[in-house]
Amino acid sequence: MSGPPARCKRIAIANQKGGVGKTTTTINLAAGLARAGHTVLVGQMDSQPNLSSTLDPEVGEYTMADVLHADRRTRQVVPGSLASAIVPSGPAWPDTLSVVPGSIELASRDDETHVGAERRLAITSDGALDDTEIAIWDLPPSLGQLTINGLVAADEVWIVTTPTRYGLEGIADLIATVELVQMHYNPDLVVGGIIVNMYYQGRTESIARHEELVGSYGRRSQGGLVYDEVCNHFEVVNKAIGAAAPLWLYGSEGQAPASWYESCGAAMLAGRN
Repeated sequence: MSGPPARCKRIAIANQKGGVGKTTTTINLAAGLARAGHTVLVGQMDSQPNLSSTLDPEVGEYTMADVLHADRRTRQVVPGSLASAIVPSGPAWPDTLSVVPGSIELASRDDETHVGAERRLAITSDGALDDTEIAIWDLPPSLGQLTINGLVAADEVWIVTTPTRYGLEGIADLIATVELVQMHYNPDLVVGGIIVNMYYQGRTESIARHEELVGSYGRRSQGGLVYDEVCNHFEVVNKAIGAAAPLWLYGSEGQAPASWYESCGAAMLAGRN
């Protein structure tokens, strides 16, 4: 007799700074994990439509904005209601990849600060992820209510940054926010790692900023936070995102970045063991 299903692993992808490739990273990590045979759900917590337009789901009656909208009278959301907004990704993507689409209305959810508002995603996820191995929350570039919701409903948060001055700014503030969430809402939340994205091999700025980041937070293989393998700048990544298509459809050109995302996704699942 088989036992109960394993608990879904919930990962938040975050950075309060925009333009660092957070959503692109989320999409490609999710696609790589799904291609490896895992059942993956991506939840769009950002009001920008990039993730949903790329994964091309057929949006149903409900979106993430609907799910997170508390009743005006009770200020409560419906437990497990996230399930009503889960839809398959488009035909170009793996069958095991599902989406909770976002919408522009999500921006108004960031303004809802009633008692318990921080736990809306966690409450609506209760029981909705039983058939999912990995849920990935694509958080907005801010430290507002939607980001807090994603952190409260996550087991791990992975920070995506670029090896630039602006990319590195704010990481300390995000980690401080994680610590507040650990203190008040989710004591089991951990920072899984820091992903260095859009790294230009041989360029002084990339090298210096990466060294600065490692100096501050250490390498993940040595007990720190910075994931050891940087994600190089690949033009094919922009090409694939622009075409709303997986990297593996680009043959040898897409093989290197696709392999990187698959390796990073495997590291997320393996933890630090």
